[in-house]
Amino acid sequence: MELSFSLISLLLILGLLSGAISAIAGIGGGVFFVSIMTLLFFIPINIAVDTSTFIILFSSLAGFITYLRQKRTTFKLSLIFSSFSILGSILASIIFSIIIIDNFILKLLFAGTLLISGLYMINKARNSKNQTSIQEINHAEFSLKNQENKLNFKKSIPLFILAGFTANLLGIGGGIINTPSLNIVLGFPIHNSTAISTSMIFFTAIYNTTIKSFFGHIDYIIGLIIAIGSILGSILGAKISKRMPKVLLQYFVAVVLIALALRMFFD
Repeated sequence: MELSFSLISLLLILGLLSGAISAIAGIGGGVFFVSIMTLLFFIPINIAVDTSTFIILFSSLAGFITYLRQKRTTFKLSLIFSSFSILGSILASIIFSIIIIDNFILKLLFAGTLLISGLYMINKARNSKNQTSIQEINHAEFSLKNQENKLNFKKSIPLFILAGFTANLLGIGGGIINTPSLNIVLGFPIHNSTAISTSMIFFTAIYNTTIKSFFGHIDYIIGLIIAIGSILGSILGAKISKRMPKVLLQYFVAVVLIALALRMFFD
């Protein structure tokens, strides 16, 4: 693909917007990155998925550092939780090195994930008024020595594994699974849940990017351009997420995700 100045500018702007929205909503960004590459630039979805993983590595790193400075996440928790997401990614790598998924099937799976994500966002926004009824815990005081924390952690492990599995398969961060797991199952406040989810996404993306750099099809030029924009967007999104009302944003993201899903289903 020949990259003109206008095309590079467009990729940077789209990366910026995607990174900002993803950091605020805690959804990783892959749902936007893959959609941008496949729907706007007609990049084959298998290449888009692998390139998205590469982009997520950089955008999630920027968010992770920003959230650490805000003390909304911790290195220890992120590493413990993400170890299970990495396990899920390893399982996906093994399975899909044997089973080759057709691009059409991969496209349907991704569109289905977009649709589910959009519906989840709508449900999340509708129930936001009831979030105060959830018993929340201080993420800095979370300990596996506490029996209730330990029990909830065991319940969340299969979900974290699933998040890593889908992250490897579809080129998404896994935040659409991580964030509700952290908020609902483990009881972290939503602002901490999105921050910890971003941290988990970063560690999982290290593994996924390494694997796909050897066995995948990463478009490094396109990936780097979008990544530059997404890094700036992630930093911006992480800084404004504390002050920004989430409900309207969640509805907006939901509409975008569902529209992209329908476009991909009938494209």
